[in-house]
Amino acid sequence: MKRTAISVLLGTVFVLTAALGQRNPDAPVRVGGNVMQANLIQQVPPVYPPDAKQNRIQGEVKLEVTIGEDGHVAEAKAASGPAELTQSAIDAVSQWVYKPTLLNGQPVTVLTMVSVNYTLSQ
Repeated sequence: MKRTAISVLLGTVFVLTAALGQRNPDAPVRVGGNVMQANLIQQVPPVYPPDAKQNRIQGEVKLEVTIGEDGHVAEAKAASGPAELTQSAIDAVSQWVYKPTLLNGQPVTVLTMVSVNYTLSQ
């Protein structure tokens, strides 16, 4: 029986450097993946799709993720990666929970990138 490994690593997105006075309060704040990884408090691992495993499909799925003011993932959209693995990554990441991000003491919606890596062990 072959073993399967799935590793999750948050990607990097550049932080916006706009002046706070010019920030649209309804627009999400872009935060780097490494910063958000430190705020991750609940992580559901993705399930390797059986068809993808049988066809030995591996790779990295990158998702653009919107995190609501309450820290729950509000939306996850595929940015790149094997189509056979995309829905599994979205399903898992959609259940993740982060510590709310505060700006001037107020919770804000965050936009970040998440990478989910699917690998088959030999």
